[in-house]
Amino acid sequence: MVLLAVVYLVAFALLGAIALGVSPSFRTWLRGTGSIRQTLSNAGVGLVFLASQLLLRGVVLALFAWVAGLVPWKLPDSPWSFVVAFVLLDVVYYVQHRLEHAVPLLWAIHAVHHQSNDYNLSVSFRVGALATIPTALFHLALAVAGVSPRQYAGVAIVHAILLFALHARSTLAFGPGRIFNAPVYHRVHHGADAEYIDRNFGGVFLIFDRLGGTFAPYTREPSFGVTGEPSPTLPLTANAAPWAKLAARVRSRPTPRAKLRALFFHD
Repeated sequence: MVLLAVVYLVAFALLGAIALGVSPSFRTWLRGTGSIRQTLSNAGVGLVFLASQLLLRGVVLALFAWVAGLVPWKLPDSPWSFVVAFVLLDVVYYVQHRLEHAVPLLWAIHAVHHQSNDYNLSVSFRVGALATIPTALFHLALAVAGVSPRQYAGVAIVHAILLFALHARSTLAFGPGRIFNAPVYHRVHHGADAEYIDRNFGGVFLIFDRLGGTFAPYTREPSFGVTGEPSPTLPLTANAAPWAKLAARVRSRPTPRAKLRALFFHD
C-alpha cells in the first residue's frame, strides 16, 4: 500500500507540473490537445480510487492469502513461477476486461475509466471507486491455480505499472502487435467509434485478443468517451452516473426476473 501511495504521489506531481505549464513541450507530449479540465477530472477520480485502494487493499491481500491457504497445490518457489503467475494474471485480466464490457453490473464500475474525452496518461488515474472489488474476486483464480501470496503481490505490482503506461500518447508498437500490447492498440480500446468498440481488451499481451477474435488495428485517431453519454467532471458524479443509468435500466423492466436479468445481460 505504501508503494501504491508513492507511485500515485509522484504521478500527481507530474500532473501538477502539466497543469501549471512548467514545460509546454512536456505538457503537449503527455496531454496532447486535451483540456486541463479533463486532465484534472481524471486526477480527481484517481484520488477517490486511491482512497478506496487504501481502505480495501489489505482486505484483498488477506482474502487472497486465505484462499491460497486452502489450495493444496502450489507453484514452486522459483523465478519461473513468477513468469507463469504473470502470464496467468494477464489471462485473468483479459477475461475480466471482456466481462466488464459485457455485463451491465460490471460495466457500471468500469465505465468510469472510459468517460474521458481525451486520451493521455491521466486516463490511467480514471478508475471506478469500486474497481478493486471485482478485481479481487477475479484474481482469486490465481490463488486456486497455486499462486502464492508473495508471487501474487510481486506480479500484481509489475502488471499494474505496465497497464498504467498503456495510456501514454506513444505510437510505439511491439512486434508489431503480434504478442505484446502497446499504447497505440489500447488507444483503439478507448475509441468510441463503431469499429473500435469492444476491441483490444488485452493487458500486457495482445495475443489473447488475436486468439479471442477481439483485435482491431489502429487505422485512424478515434473519438473518445462513452458513446452517447457525457463525461462527468466531478469525481463522485463520474462514479454515480453509470449506476444511475443501470438503475433506470432495471426500473424499466416489468418483472423481477427481467430486472435481475438486466443486471447481467445486455438485451
